Amino acid sequence: MPDARLRAAAEFVREGAVFADVGTDHAYLPLYLLSVGRIGRAVASDVAEGPLSRARRNAMAAGKSDQITFLLTDGLRGMEQFGLTDVAICGMGGEMIASILAAAPFVRNPEIRLILQPMSRPEVLRRYLYEEKFFVESERIVLSAGRIYRLLCASFSGGAAEISREELLLGRPTVRGEEERAAYLLELSRLRQASLARLRGRQAGGRDTAEEKAYLAALDAEEARILHDGQ
Repeated sequence: MPDARLRAAAEFVREGAVFADVGTDHAYLPLYLLSVGRIGRAVASDVAEGPLSRARRNAMAAGKSDQITFLLTDGLRGMEQFGLTDVAICGMGGEMIASILAAAPFVRNPEIRLILQPMSRPEVLRRYLYEEKFFVESERIVLSAGRIYRLLCASFSGGAAEISREELLLGRPTVRGEEERAAYLLELSRLRQASLARLRGRQAGGRDTAEEKAYLAALDAEEARILHDGQ
C-alpha cells in the first residue's frame, strides 16, 4: 500500500489511463493503480538499474509483472511509443521535473495529464509550467508521515493563462481537513521565518529586497486564504 502522498497522486490518474510512473523506484504507484482496477497496464521507468530491479521484484511478488513495462531510461526518453495519457513524476526536485518535461516534447499535448510531486522548489516547476503554456488544473497539499507535500495536476493548453504573482510563487492548493490545514499553516509560518531572515540579510548588505518582500506578501495572502477557507 503506498503512502498518503502516492495515494493522493493516484486520485489524479484517470480511469483506464495509459499510465507511466517516471522514477518509479519500488513501483508502488502503478501496482496500487493496477490493484484497484484504475488502469490495466503501466510503464515504469527509472534512470538506475537498482530501483528498477526493486520495482520488478515487487511486481513479480504482486503477480503484476505482465501488466507493467519496465524501462531503464532518463526521464521520459523513449516513451513516445506507448501512447501515454497520464504521467506521474513524483519524489524529485521541481527543477529536475521541469528539465524532464522540457526534454520530452511529446507531453505538450492537451490529452496528456501530468501528475507532479516536487520534493523541493515547487515555485520553479510552477513557473516553468506557466511559461511553457501548461495549465495547472489542480494543486493539492498532502500530509504524509508528518510532512507536507504538494501535488500538481497539469496539462498543456498552448495558450496564455492569467495567474497572479502570489499564485505563481505559492500556487492555490486545496487543503483537506483540519490536520492538513494546521500542518500547512505551520509550513507557511516556517517559510515566512526563512524569508524574513533572508530579507534582513539583504537589508544589512544593502541589496535589493523587492523580490523577498513580494514573497512575504504572497505568504501573507496565502495564509489569509487558508484561514478564511477554514472558517
